Amino acid sequence: MITQKKSDLVDDLFKSGVGFEAMPLNDVVIPYAEADVLACMDVYIHQMKEFEEPQNSSLMNIVELMNENLLFLVEVEKNGIKIDEEVLQQIEDDYRAEEQEIKKRLDDIVRQVMGDKSYNLKSGVDLTAVIYGREMIDREKHARTWRIGKDSNGKPLFPPRFKDAQHFAKTLDQTTKYVEKTRAVACQKCQKRGIIYKTKKNGEPFKKPTKCPDCNGQGALFLPTGKLAGLGLNPMNASFASANGFKADKKTIDKLIGQARRKNNELAVEFLEKLTRLSAISVYLDSFIKGLKQWMKNGYAHPNFNQCITATGRLSSSNPNWQNIPVRGFPIRKAVVSRFKGGKVTECDFSSLEFRVSVELARDEQGLKDIADGKDVHRQTGSIIFKKPAEQVTKEERQQSKAHTFAPLYGSSGYLYEPYIKAYYESFFEIYKGIGAYQDKCKRGVLKNGIIQTPSGRQYFWPDVERKQNGDVNFSTQICNYPIQGFATGDIVPLACIRALRTFREHGLLSKIILTVHDSIVVDTHPDEISQVEELLTEAMVGVSDEIRDLWGYEMVVPMESETAVGNSWADCK
Repeated sequence: MITQKKSDLVDDLFKSGVGFEAMPLNDVVIPYAEADVLACMDVYIHQMKEFEEPQNSSLMNIVELMNENLLFLVEVEKNGIKIDEEVLQQIEDDYRAEEQEIKKRLDDIVRQVMGDKSYNLKSGVDLTAVIYGREMIDREKHARTWRIGKDSNGKPLFPPRFKDAQHFAKTLDQTTKYVEKTRAVACQKCQKRGIIYKTKKNGEPFKKPTKCPDCNGQGALFLPTGKLAGLGLNPMNASFASANGFKADKKTIDKLIGQARRKNNELAVEFLEKLTRLSAISVYLDSFIKGLKQWMKNGYAHPNFNQCITATGRLSSSNPNWQNIPVRGFPIRKAVVSRFKGGKVTECDFSSLEFRVSVELARDEQGLKDIADGKDVHRQTGSIIFKKPAEQVTKEERQQSKAHTFAPLYGSSGYLYEPYIKAYYESFFEIYKGIGAYQDKCKRGVLKNGIIQTPSGRQYFWPDVERKQNGDVNFSTQICNYPIQGFATGDIVPLACIRALRTFREHGLLSKIILTVHDSIVVDTHPDEISQVEELLTEAMVGVSDEIRDLWGYEMVVPMESETAVGNSWADCK
């Protein structure tokens, strides 16, 4: 029996804006605190009993890892991240200027392809009209036909299947119609004002004007011209359908850009790329700029790090979210500087951690050979996707290819991508047969007992997994993804962070560990300790294999490697 918290003592006070410091001590604060402590104790005792069960004993490794990692996170949150506020303001100003420029160009393109009527690019219905040149005939029929919504169990409905392209096109025409360009003509009823003044029965005018019913308050009527509107792009399959017509999320836009390029539709490419950029800028301004300004104190950001949020076990963070910060080149990184006079920012990254962990868990022969030979797997991906020798793949193409390198590791089949990209997904498991076999092994294991366990002892449980008609299993992506993500960023990265803090303290360094993002550790480095910090960070990461053997009795065959960079700001780490 677990002691219940006495939330009823404080709930109403909290709703009224009363904090603990203003609550009655003997009647509220002490009884609430005593119940809270007892409840925590009861939960702890109950959990410890569960850990004693044979099937759960391996989880004690994770408890110990997380407890020690908690000390690292306390240190990092306390240290804080030094922010150059002038640089941050300049970044915001640059984003605002770029945002206005993009909005103006998007409006120009919309006018060019849609005519005089204005469209709201935040509306799914309007975006469907602009991108696909279509609009729904009947919203309910559209939802039924394209199976949009959830079943009785709350799970998303599977998209409909079509016999062939002709069947798909016929259904498209039955549920949507083409949009025509419009031209504006002055509304005669309101004389272009958008408002009219009604009169009372006695002939007196009402004091307040009324929105013109003919033009809906716009001052103009928009007449069809008989010319097709929109960018001329088409939904590729049933998965493109949405409640508002057809999707315009980032993944869908990436596919549409490929379609537009094949059609040599440069205007559509420009529109979609600018739309994607506008969305990114909005996120940057709201999540990072606004977030930093809101949570910064005395020039330092102190984000919260959360160990118990993600399903895989990797860290998340908030206030603001540093774990979703984009890769190198992201301007916000320019604002992260050293607190020390003459100090530097040092970043140490694991090299291709997810790929190495996939090869490690699968013991894939080709992967082991590629790692030993120092092969650049992202360049290999680019060579397949862009159909050119690996040495001719550009830096930009290599960067674009990274997501596709990792996607098959997490169970993606690439079936929704364009043929030239899908070819890579098909080639991947021909090259790395062992990884494909490992994924099949994981699925069979989950079908048998519902559990996958990583070398650290971390467990993932799927009690409702079933074999599907196509031979795959439900939760397939999670089953392929979680053990790799969990062992890589849930176990190896925290262990490296623990090792880094341990060795910094042993050497009495003045430098401060300020951040861990994805598979990297970032340090605010004292000018006298630059080379020492590089050396200790490298040892903390590369030597993690030895600690894995000592802690968990697991001998890794894939070597861990890292890359270290130093700069005046985080952005300068090269």
